[in-house]
Amino acid sequence: MVYLSSTRYEDAYQRIVDGSAHSTGTSILIFASIDVDAICGLRLLTTLLKRDSIGHKIIPVNNYSDITQMNATLIESNLQIRTLVFLNCAAQVDIQDLVNLRDGLSVVIVDSHRPFNLYNVFWNEQVHCLDDGDVEKNMGELRSAFEDIEFSNDTDDESSDDEAGHKRGSDSDGEGKKRRRTGMDPDEFIRLQEQRAKKRELRQYHQSLVQAYYAQGSYYGQSCAVSMLMLAEQMGMPLSADLVWWAIVGATSQYLLHQIDETGYALVVTRMRDLSRRVSLNSPSIPLPAARDKTTEARRSVNYSSSSQALLDSQLGYPTDTAFTPYLDIVEEEDDEGYLKARAGVSTAAEAGLLTSSKIAAQSADIAESSELQFSLLRHWSLANAMQYSPFVARRLATWSSRGRSRLDLLVAKLGLSKAEAGAPFVHLAPELKTQLFKRMAEIGADYDMADASYRGFVRNYGWRKSSLSGSDMVQALLALLQPVEGGQESGFFMAYDALSQYPVLKRGIEGAMEMQKLVVGQGVTMLERQAVKTLRSFRLAMVGMETQTMFGSAFALRQLALFLMQTLRERSKVAQSRLPFIIVAPLTEDRLLVLGVTPIVGGPRVEARFKSQFAGETRNKFGMVFEAAAGDLGADIRQGFFDSSVLEIKREDFSAFVDKLRRHL
Repeated sequence: MVYLSSTRYEDAYQRIVDGSAHSTGTSILIFASIDVDAICGLRLLTTLLKRDSIGHKIIPVNNYSDITQMNATLIESNLQIRTLVFLNCAAQVDIQDLVNLRDGLSVVIVDSHRPFNLYNVFWNEQVHCLDDGDVEKNMGELRSAFEDIEFSNDTDDESSDDEAGHKRGSDSDGEGKKRRRTGMDPDEFIRLQEQRAKKRELRQYHQSLVQAYYAQGSYYGQSCAVSMLMLAEQMGMPLSADLVWWAIVGATSQYLLHQIDETGYALVVTRMRDLSRRVSLNSPSIPLPAARDKTTEARRSVNYSSSSQALLDSQLGYPTDTAFTPYLDIVEEEDDEGYLKARAGVSTAAEAGLLTSSKIAAQSADIAESSELQFSLLRHWSLANAMQYSPFVARRLATWSSRGRSRLDLLVAKLGLSKAEAGAPFVHLAPELKTQLFKRMAEIGADYDMADASYRGFVRNYGWRKSSLSGSDMVQALLALLQPVEGGQESGFFMAYDALSQYPVLKRGIEGAMEMQKLVVGQGVTMLERQAVKTLRSFRLAMVGMETQTMFGSAFALRQLALFLMQTLRERSKVAQSRLPFIIVAPLTEDRLLVLGVTPIVGGPRVEARFKSQFAGETRNKFGMVFEAAAGDLGADIRQGFFDSSVLEIKREDFSAFVDKLRRHL
């Protein structure tokens, strides 16, 4: 058995430890996909490796070509390398096609992409794949089929038949062989023929089962970051708020990008709720700074982490017991806004505009479950901006029309906020207004087709000098940092990695996320106004103009735009059209295009119940196979080596012919 069930993740880490013990230098290469979940999983893994003083090298990779290149330059020539770890990459292809598995080299794969390549999970003892439960529970028959195809001997039937006949004669010529067959006992001959027929039938069934497994399409399993948190727990790593928070962010990215369904996300929320309560109860007390009147009450220490619910109440604006105002002489970070304002002569944190009204929210660094509204980055700008640039609000109210914009203004008024209050920074709103916002939204949401405006999430507070963050805020910030910059995607990768622990970098990501939301919603609204999305017989097709080359030249922003357009049209179409898959195309360079295919997580192509996943259900994305088939028919210069098989690059001149081929396969 080369896959590891969820109770045996520690075996994978033991391989890493064993490899480092036999090497005098860096023995571990970590290949991490350039995505939010992989970065969160990487942060968890490196924390564990640093605790154990194990040297390692991090290599960001964007496609399979990057891995094969690293194999040629780093692995084959360096015998010190004993372990390769792949985070959110390599599970879907036979790892032996990517790297040279010499003796003494171990591979650990922690990848949420599915389906697994069966050679990785059932074949090579040098490869360990972390299973989220689907292999252990649902793939027993598939394993038997794979082993029958790979290990059984096709000549067994013939040899057993010949041996049975050989007992009745030893003629060596053709006639002798014929007599051996005809001279066989008739009943035994019939039995052998029936046995051979059953074996052939079973072999054909096994082949069809394996083919059906690979043909089901792509989907996602358990978050890489959640798997890494489970591994850390099994290795005895003391849980901290950071570790749990990184796992939450990784899983939240899957939910926001529609990689897992509601049921799968609910499993994660239940698990993370328990862990967040544990780390909150174990958080140390944080003393209040002494007030200037030196009163005894102001000097006392308070355990602000005693109640996760209190933190949740403070985040939602519900009143808490006592407000307080610490003084700025406790500010130490010179890059902090509060420090700069204190140097400028501001006497209190309240005057600096950096203080919340709750002492629990102000001082606690806990994590708490929260009810999140689908208003983009609500805590970091005004309610008006959060709603205007929310894909959810835009598609439900049709804000690309004058009627939709009027309904948005009316909704804000019915929430009980004036235009000035709606346009003010959300953190500066009075607690009673925040309380009213959540209550009123629950009451009138259904009138505006927003009964599902809220979902269960998590929030983390960074102290009174820093804004609170929800899991979705973190995901949006990291996605913004991963956008291609002048230094390339690798530069963005390490910025996102640093943002998980460095607030100034994270703040930069929040600012970038605001700009990205404006671009995504603005471009989507423009395309809907111009009716730029074509509805074909078997799919929808959207073309993004050349003027957006710098904005949507990466799969991160393009996927968000595709999800916005697909969901909007799905909710406003007939039943038959609502299930159509969606293809979006954006300029990558002057002569190349980036093509991305997305499928509705609900109502999309489904698979047999035996292939059902606990995180993605029965919905599958078949664009990977369709793209490959169309590319094969066309014979054009197409690059399809991304870890997400539903993404490819194609020459602009070949695209029209490519679409014609797609019509035949969808």
